[in-house]
Amino acid sequence: MKKALILMPVFLLFLFAISLSGDKIGPRPENLPFIVGNEPLPDVPYYPSQPGMTTDSPGEVVGGTQYDYQSNGSTGRRIALDSQGGIHIDWMNGITYPSLRHVYYNYKDNAGNWLVPGTGSAVSQASGAGYCQLDLTADDRAVAAYHQWQASPWAILAIDAFSGFGIFNYYDPPDFVSGVRCYWPYVTVDRNGNIHMVVNEQAPNAGDPHLMAYTMSTDDGDTWSALVEADTLMTLSAVVVSSPVSDKVAIAYTHPLDYETQWRNDIMYIQSDDGLTWDWRFGKVNVTNYGAPDSLFAYIDIDAIYDYNDNLNLIWNAQWVTDAGVYYRTYLFHYSTGSQTITQMHETPGLWPAGCAYGVWNRAVTKMSFGVHEPSNTLFAVYAGFDSSDCSAGGYANGDLYMQFSANSGASWSTPLNLTDSQTPGCTPGNCDSDHWANVADNVDGSLHITYINDKDAGGIPQTEGSVTDNPVLYLAVTATGIEEQENVPRTFKIAQNYPNPFNASTRIEFELESPAEIDLSIYDVTGAKVTTLTKGLKESGVHSVEWDASEYSSGIYYYRLLSGTESATRKMALIK
Repeated sequence: MKKALILMPVFLLFLFAISLSGDKIGPRPENLPFIVGNEPLPDVPYYPSQPGMTTDSPGEVVGGTQYDYQSNGSTGRRIALDSQGGIHIDWMNGITYPSLRHVYYNYKDNAGNWLVPGTGSAVSQASGAGYCQLDLTADDRAVAAYHQWQASPWAILAIDAFSGFGIFNYYDPPDFVSGVRCYWPYVTVDRNGNIHMVVNEQAPNAGDPHLMAYTMSTDDGDTWSALVEADTLMTLSAVVVSSPVSDKVAIAYTHPLDYETQWRNDIMYIQSDDGLTWDWRFGKVNVTNYGAPDSLFAYIDIDAIYDYNDNLNLIWNAQWVTDAGVYYRTYLFHYSTGSQTITQMHETPGLWPAGCAYGVWNRAVTKMSFGVHEPSNTLFAVYAGFDSSDCSAGGYANGDLYMQFSANSGASWSTPLNLTDSQTPGCTPGNCDSDHWANVADNVDGSLHITYINDKDAGGIPQTEGSVTDNPVLYLAVTATGIEEQENVPRTFKIAQNYPNPFNASTRIEFELESPAEIDLSIYDVTGAKVTTLTKGLKESGVHSVEWDASEYSSGIYYYRLLSGTESATRKMALIK
């Protein structure tokens, strides 16, 4: 199994980060419980919408919710674009506080008509339903997965009778593993019509490990395979996705380095090549392989998508975690099974003002969602980002939605573009524009099709953050500009894993330039200190090879970094004597 390739000298950044006292959130937080829905609703004020009140955040109103919160961990998928250009959306709807929630659905046809304009219709039959996901059958019928806590079944699958009809039939996937209830379903429908679902055990105590389990149906939900205990996690991160061009199905998640904290995780996935058989024992791939002396770790957010070259793409956020605490600085990463390369997409500033939090289960960049444009294979990532200068009067950061794209399979990414740009610093409840819980449809047809919550008081109300407000659920179509211009842009360079690796005394590093470029290839140790520069200056296009004689250096982990213009790539190697 080929090991993942790390693309940044993270230790340099860490040394900078720990020198800034404002970077650190504080002592490492305790493990937190996952919200199921049966918890007492917080006794906080309700600020109803004022007649005629508008939002500065863009988009069409799909419906509303007083339950601003949509997911504990990975955002998954709550919007889909069908083959006729129709838009399907579901969401968790708290209708009238403090009533229990329902799952709602709305549909926009290709003529622009909504099924139930501005409101949507209930999918769930019993109150207490929520944490929904969405996909489509081959004939464009909505497949909604969600859980309810009042009575069995705990996990439910609902399939629309016709495309955009809004009349659902209900199915009962298995939802007990080792005698314990399972909640938080994530779902995908593969190209053969098979329905794949992952669910998570409800751990008895906050911070206890829990089982993540898998089941599938080959007959539209009528029957299901027995739940398989796929892995043991500390987060509600696992998503399941299927390829549009093959029978591949994958489950991606953040996996704990130990079972003591929710903050220190690797990125892992397991793939079925035929969508039917899985190697649960030996098929798991650790992308990051974090561990001592690393201090950068994944948390709880991950998304995955197969592109039209049939490569699995992963996106996640990560933060510095040490024995001293957790740091505000947040990194966004991408990985492709095609290149087996990790690329840093974005890095947020580390400084953060006192009295402004981004809330439980969030980071400064959070709730990432992937889409891909078929003709160009361009990848798009949409996520919520928090600006330290834009905080509500209640002390929570207001979010905006951001987009980045890659026209070269994730080798490089555009700079973040603010899609909603609706800052309301100092806002009072009912007057905030905090854009959060973003989702983008996985197929991009020249536009990005996005749904999100316009939270009128920042923070997640189930986590006792902020006040109860009437929050629009919005649909936003954003022109995917630059596809035609970007789709044929060649990759600036490629860098290979050193060989041999591990090595004794000497190793060879190869890189390829698509065109002549100024480059810098240097070696760093685990502290981020530069050990040596192997080559620097103008190089011609083509393949170049450099040997590093490390006979005078101590055994250990080293990093080699190639710089070319604004692009960089860093990989890990091991010197063993």
